[in-house]
Amino acid sequence: MVARPGVVWITGYSGAGKTTVARHVEAALRERVESVISLDGDDLRKILAGRWGYEDDDRRELARVYFRLCSHLSSQGSIVVISAVAMFKEVQEWVRDNVPGVFIAYLDVPREVRIARDAETKGVYRGAGEIEATYDEPADPDLRIANHGPVTALQAATRIVEAVLAAPVLDPEHGRAAHWAGYYSSQPAIAEPSPFGQVVAETLPPSQDVLDVGAGDGRDSAYLAARGHRVVGLDPSAAATERARRDRPEADCTWVTGRIDDHVDAWTGAFDVVYSRFVLHSMTEHEEQLFWDAVPRVLRPGGRVHVECRSINDSGARRGEVLSRTERIDGHYRRYAVPAELERRAAAAGLEVESVVESAGLAPWGDQDPVVVRLVARRA
Repeated sequence: MVARPGVVWITGYSGAGKTTVARHVEAALRERVESVISLDGDDLRKILAGRWGYEDDDRRELARVYFRLCSHLSSQGSIVVISAVAMFKEVQEWVRDNVPGVFIAYLDVPREVRIARDAETKGVYRGAGEIEATYDEPADPDLRIANHGPVTALQAATRIVEAVLAAPVLDPEHGRAAHWAGYYSSQPAIAEPSPFGQVVAETLPPSQDVLDVGAGDGRDSAYLAARGHRVVGLDPSAAATERARRDRPEADCTWVTGRIDDHVDAWTGAFDVVYSRFVLHSMTEHEEQLFWDAVPRVLRPGGRVHVECRSINDSGARRGEVLSRTERIDGHYRRYAVPAELERRAAAAGLEVESVVESAGLAPWGDQDPVVVRLVARRA
């Protein structure tokens, strides 16, 4: 669960009163939260200069553009209120899977009422059932509400605002579970340790208790254990931990499925080292914050955290589908680290940042040479 603003999508067929309700929602939210941005589908279509037509494929592509923009804006701390039809099953699924804190409010208005309203505005109801045949009415909106008869637009908006502010806001899944399950079920295990694992190993005193967060198939966990350390390999993917158990039976490691915040109470003060390679850029911002909240709790006094992740200055950050200023989907989800923000989060967790390095050449693999950030911080 993430406690930050998201996206309020007010949808319904033409003539349902989306724009009017959205204006009331915007006004009410401005009295309750610091930053609200309002977008209207008709305005966006005009702003985007008519690049998209009215064929179904154009409508779907344009809808995706709307919600990528909403995600980008909401990631910077605003609640985005968007009034748009955009009712396509695949678009709704994409929004649910990729937009943090989305709340879908469907205005349920009878066709005859919509036709009467539309006759005075757009005049889109020309054929019998053509509008309804174009779209997929939401199967699971967060709120289905009337906006006709005795229910005024202000009353509908008030209901929406109350529901938005009361709703739990969940981290989007971004298709990560399926991606990593498929990856660890099909890719061969890597025998040699990573360059980062080797560098960190050279700095460790003998016989350390190490928590490898995001251990994957266990390549670095096994390497550190072979050097005499007691290692817990932790990964949110059950496929990864099952792979580690199966392919590295000789490794004297404990394999655990889950996230660090799932186990923080049981592991308080249990580790000398928290190690995390190529994992933070697979976390949402909220999940990363949970990581930093947990690190000082699981570390013993004087313990260190070693992190390596992809930088926002890596070329991969310029590819793929843009979700926010740091999030991309290019085959799978990544959130690229901004070095100054990474350092600030570690310091805000009460850790003493000892070093931050950003460079290519640190984590080459095959024909790839990503720009990465390496951070070391110490618990006092």
